[in-house]
Amino acid sequence: MKVRCRRHWLTPVLAWLILPVLIWGGALPCRSAFALLGDGEKAFGMDGSIRALFFVLDRDGTYPFSGRNDIDALSQTVLRLTAAGRPAPSLSYEVHWVQSVTAATERISGGSLLTVGNATTGNVLRYRVLDTSWTVLNEERAFSTASLDRMNVKTSFAWGDLTLGRQAVTFGKTYFWNPLDVFFPFGSSQFDRDYKPGVDALRVDIPFGPFSGLNLVGAAGPKIGIGPGDIGGNDPQDASWYGSALLGRLFANKWGWDFSLHAGKVFGGWQLGAGAVGDWGPVQIRAEGAQFLAMSSDPLPAPLQGDLFNSSFVGVIGLGRRFESGLSLDFEYLYNGAGDPNRLDAALVRTQFGASLQMSRHLTGLAARYEFSPLVTGQVALVNSLSDGSAQLQPLVNISLSNEMDFLIGMTLNFGPSPKSASGTLPIVQSEFGTIPDLFFLEWKYYF
Repeated sequence: MKVRCRRHWLTPVLAWLILPVLIWGGALPCRSAFALLGDGEKAFGMDGSIRALFFVLDRDGTYPFSGRNDIDALSQTVLRLTAAGRPAPSLSYEVHWVQSVTAATERISGGSLLTVGNATTGNVLRYRVLDTSWTVLNEERAFSTASLDRMNVKTSFAWGDLTLGRQAVTFGKTYFWNPLDVFFPFGSSQFDRDYKPGVDALRVDIPFGPFSGLNLVGAAGPKIGIGPGDIGGNDPQDASWYGSALLGRLFANKWGWDFSLHAGKVFGGWQLGAGAVGDWGPVQIRAEGAQFLAMSSDPLPAPLQGDLFNSSFVGVIGLGRRFESGLSLDFEYLYNGAGDPNRLDAALVRTQFGASLQMSRHLTGLAARYEFSPLVTGQVALVNSLSDGSAQLQPLVNISLSNEMDFLIGMTLNFGPSPKSASGTLPIVQSEFGTIPDLFFLEWKYYF
C-alpha cells in the first residue's frame, strides 16, 4: 500500500523558515572541514551525519521482493543536518533536515528500505498531520526524498517542560520488543538505532522528584485505513480521533527499581500498560506488559478473514547480565497476543500496518555483545519463533575508525519455510522468518 498525501500550506512555509537558518549556519566560520557550527547550547548550533548503507539480499522468492533476480542489491545514502539552539535559558529548539537517495537492482518504492531497516513500522507513518517531505526522484530503481524529520520547540517552566512539534517519543526499556513504546517502536531486527522518527505531538513533562514524574503526550494523526476508500492524507483536517493518541505516563523509582504505568488513547484503540526494571543481584530484570482494546477496525483485504486490529495483550520479560570481561548477555521472551500463527497470511498484513509486533504468538530473543577492544565491538542476536520454529540470526561487527566515524558489517540470516506461490491470490505464508529475505549489509557513518 502506498499512502498518497496532500501537501499542506504549512510545508512550504516551514521550508522557507528553515532555509535561511541553514544558509546562515553555513556562512559561519568553522574550525575545520565538516566541523560543528556554533553551539547548540547557545542561540544556534549545527551538526549532522552522513551514512551510506549497502544491502545484498538473497530474495529466494520471498516477500516483499518480486523481481527476476535471485540476488537483489540496494544502497542508500542519508545526509542529516541538525540545527539546535537555546536562545533563552527556558527556551530551546531543534530541526532535522534529512536528504536520502536510494538505488536498487530491482523495482523499489519509497518504503522498501524502511521496511528492511525497521521491520515493525512498515510503510505507515502514524501520528503525523504535516507532510514535510518532498520527492526529489522517483524512478523504477532509484528514489530520493528530502524531509524535515524533527522540528520542535521546548519551553521550561518552574513546574516542568512543554515540547511542541515533531519530536521523538520513547517509552519502555526492553530491547527486542517494546509493548509500551507506541510511537514508532524499533523492530526486533533493527540494527541501527541512532535515530528514531518523530511524531507531531504536544508533550508535557512534570517531575515529582529526581526519578519520578508525569509524562503527558498528545499526538494527532489520520486514520490511514487499509482499504482504498479509507486512506487519508496528512493534512490537519484529515486527523481523526481514531488515528490520534492521548497518553499519560507515571514513573517512579522505589527499592532501586524503576516502575512505570501508562494509560490512554492510542492509534486504533485504548492501551493500559506497566513496566518494571531493576537488578536482582548481578542480573537485570526487565518486564513490560500492555493491554490493547481495539476500536472499530477495518476488515483485512479479501480473501483474508478478520479485522486489522483486535483487542490483545502483549507482554515481555527479559534478563540481562554484563561481565567484567566485556561480555554482555540479554534474553527476552515475548507473548504477542496480536500474533496469529494459525493464519500467517493475515498476521503478515497486521505486522506491516503496525497492528502487531510480530506474526507469531510466542518468541524469544537472545543477544550477546563483546568488546574485543575499545575500537571493535561484536554482537550476535538470535530471535526464534516458538510458534512455528523459524528463526533469525544477525551477527554484527562495529568498528570505530575515529571519534567521528564508524563502520558496521553484518548480515541477517532467516531460517524457515518460504512462502508458496498461489496463482490469482496472495502468497501462502508458511513461517514468520522464512518470509524475510536474507541480507548482507555494510554501513559507514560519519558525524560532524
